[in-house]
Amino acid sequence: MFVRSVAWGSRAGVACALMLSAVFACSDGSSPNPSVSRPPGQARIEVPVVGLTAGLPGGFRCIAEDPDGNALIYAFDWGRAKAEVSLSERVPSGTAGDVAPVFQTKGQFSARCRAVDPHGQLGAWSESALFDVHPPPPLPPPLDDGKRELTVEVFGHGRVTSTPSGIDCTSICSARFEVGAEVTLSVEPQPGWRFTGLLRCGTEHASQVVRVDRNRHCGAGFARREEQAVEWRQTGASNPSDASWDPGGRLLAVLDQRGTRGGLRIWNAGLGQVARIIHQDSTDIRSVSWGPRDEDLAVGLADGRLALLDPATGVFHQTWSAHAGPVVGLAWYARGNELASVSHPETGGAEVRFWAASSGTESRAPLRTARTLRKIHWSPDGARVALEMAGEQVEIHSLDPWVQVHEVGLGDSFSWSPDGARYAVGSYRNVRVYETATHELQASWFGAWSLSSRLDWSPTQDWLVIVDPRYSLTVLNVNTGTVVANGTEVPPNRLDAPGFSAVRFHPVHDSFVAVAPKPASVSTFSVDAQQSRLLRHELVAHSSAINATKWSPAGNRLASAGDDGTVRLWGAAGQALATLDGHEGKAVRALGWDASGARLASGGNDGRICVWDASTGRLTQPPLRLMQRALGHTPKVEHVALSPDGRTLASAGATLLLTGGMTSVQVWDVASRTELLNIHQTDSPVVELGWTPDGQSLIIVYTHAAWDVWNRNSRVLKRVESAPERLTTAALSPDGTRLACSDRLGVSVLDVGTGAVVAETPMWMGQLSLTWHPDGTRFSGGDVEGLVFDWQVHEHGQLLPSVMGVHDNMVLGASWRGDGAVLTTGGADMALVTWRAH
Repeated sequence: MFVRSVAWGSRAGVACALMLSAVFACSDGSSPNPSVSRPPGQARIEVPVVGLTAGLPGGFRCIAEDPDGNALIYAFDWGRAKAEVSLSERVPSGTAGDVAPVFQTKGQFSARCRAVDPHGQLGAWSESALFDVHPPPPLPPPLDDGKRELTVEVFGHGRVTSTPSGIDCTSICSARFEVGAEVTLSVEPQPGWRFTGLLRCGTEHASQVVRVDRNRHCGAGFARREEQAVEWRQTGASNPSDASWDPGGRLLAVLDQRGTRGGLRIWNAGLGQVARIIHQDSTDIRSVSWGPRDEDLAVGLADGRLALLDPATGVFHQTWSAHAGPVVGLAWYARGNELASVSHPETGGAEVRFWAASSGTESRAPLRTARTLRKIHWSPDGARVALEMAGEQVEIHSLDPWVQVHEVGLGDSFSWSPDGARYAVGSYRNVRVYETATHELQASWFGAWSLSSRLDWSPTQDWLVIVDPRYSLTVLNVNTGTVVANGTEVPPNRLDAPGFSAVRFHPVHDSFVAVAPKPASVSTFSVDAQQSRLLRHELVAHSSAINATKWSPAGNRLASAGDDGTVRLWGAAGQALATLDGHEGKAVRALGWDASGARLASGGNDGRICVWDASTGRLTQPPLRLMQRALGHTPKVEHVALSPDGRTLASAGATLLLTGGMTSVQVWDVASRTELLNIHQTDSPVVELGWTPDGQSLIIVYTHAAWDVWNRNSRVLKRVESAPERLTTAALSPDGTRLACSDRLGVSVLDVGTGAVVAETPMWMGQLSLTWHPDGTRFSGGDVEGLVFDWQVHEHGQLLPSVMGVHDNMVLGASWRGDGAVLTTGGADMALVTWRAH
């Protein structure tokens, strides 16, 4: 009936010992006297061979010998199956004690037992034994009542109700609805919180209508308002296409398309940080233009509306219907209240309409053209508009009345001079300058730019900036044709890089912004005319997913690593410090600091591990390379860890094959580059590498909830195993004694030395990144839905989660600053966000 098992795991027994001591002291009226009693021998546990059934009692047996012949009580520890310790009746030494616990959780677990004598002396734990808890036999299926269950779980602070009624909850609730019913969920955030969207409801992220065609379980996310939660934000852009400065040149609005969703990012260009990200849930933003005042920011929407919004809050304070189709272009008369909008009707051509922005009413008759319109430019005096038409044509119209006064052939792009007395037309390898009053050609300058060039006239100098899809970038003196500065850059692969799509001079300074869609780039360039050079400042944190973030221990630098192949260093306030480029343009996936913050290690898909001098941004030595495990397959570095003293470097790499994959671990002495450890192929993939604070032990955590502890001095590996779950991520606590883990059952904290479960909480959204707060009382992370969670580790095994914020996509990296004041996360949305601690 019973079978013994091999060793599996252990659990701390301090609380059990205290409880058992109290039991014995009370059972016979005597006080424990360990000095006259020897501990019982190691126990042996026997578990049911056939397993157990959830909800029904099952038999377990423990037996041990007492050297003094004392009667014994046996204590049973159930691991993750059950928190309570079970006690047997007191039995003679050498006699088995039985218990019959009831388990409610299904799965495979482990148990162990130990003996305690009347004096409170504890015997050694038995070897752990695996046992299975099976679900009870299924009940006969109920008669189909034509309804299905919708369960809604609330993350963060808010309330969710439904129409038809049934759902009304602030945590989790369920209701049954007719099959196929469309249930509208209404949300009400608590004060200081905002709704971030429905999660896993099988609908669009922002949609609040759920079709109950089967039993559904979905979530509703609420996060703190950004102005309360975000310390600073560096961000990427998915597909930036246009940009517009505010009148003072402090803020920059960039039109960005993420998948099918068009939005707006507003940068504080001086700080290089995003001040606001704006999306309209019901429709896309397709065009943008800043007016004559800081508060005059207009956007054109895909549903044909125009909107004025507050750039400080992102709130739409005025909208009106403008066109039957998407508003693809906007232009604001720079010194007035009039706004022009462009749409392309289904019948062809273009429609231009004019609006009094303060009232949203039409200010003059519309203009219709036979050809599509790429861009509209309002003259500085407001008397004319220039239209960039398809087919390399520029039309200039007077407004009162509508008259086409001139047409320029071979015109890709257009710009008025600041006083409106001249205008420039760009085409293939040529820029021509005309007098506005007579349209006479004044100058014609030639250069290296190609077709579809874009240009802009400086408001402070007689300069033109010209960019093109081949990354040509030229600042030209309008009067002489001489090149003031050239910033042309040749991309590694021109076929994958469509080049610059827009360029805008700063309204006050001798600088400009240039925008490129793929790889995404939003860059400001300062013109140094004396040195004939351009100084570039990239506003986009990374041009693709951010895979890792890591604060230096002192908290004065943050490192971020991206799929774009770069490592970037940031100051404590979010200022860009350096870009480290040592991975051949391949994705960088792992980061690790030494304790001093002087050295940073990075690893990527090129199979190389680089060690950088953080103060200079230079390599301290040639990169180390992971050993190739399969011919023709470069291993990808997924984890790196520098020992606190910076002398030892550990890495874990994965080699992907058609037949599967293999993971390896290598450890080097940094100075001599001598290999100290090589695990050719691990049992399962590695989810965490971390050093204990003294730097003597390396913890290598695997997906199957086991880890190796490698001693740097003795070179000995010790295996520790825990619950047989598949971990998605793990993080080693600051003191090196605990692991925060995520698996299919939820989030848990495990004891590094024993594998025991210290605390856990169920969660159906798997975490992709976890990080401990410096004081070890909490840890944080992000999930596949973009929510950023924080868990407080309380006594009695409780983990209490809260929501810190949200990304637009998966959260791939997280790191607490050394002072514990902020948490920085990076994700697949290319955003690098620093959240205030609460």
